[in-house]
Amino acid sequence: MSLLEFWPDYGPGPLLTEDGKPADLQSLGLSGELVEELECWNGQYAEEKIPVDGNGDSAWLGEGRSLLLRTRDALACDVEVVVTEPWWGEDPT
Repeated sequence: MSLLEFWPDYGPGPLLTEDGKPADLQSLGLSGELVEELECWNGQYAEEKIPVDGNGDSAWLGEGRSLLLRTRDALACDVEVVVTEPWWGEDPT
């Protein structure tokens, strides 16, 4: 089983490989629609959207939580998708 981290950032993302490089979303077997949604959402990333020094953008974070769950469902048993920050609605690993 492969491991990916869900981490939006400037540029490609929001899935990173174990060595911190952006995963190729097209090669993961995700639907074209989900890839497009992930890329669009990640493209809206800005530091003020995450709740580090404030509340963040609740709508953007909510969409991210939904995309995280849909991505996990789509990858099923092939890839584990982990988070390292609490704002995704679960304890970080």
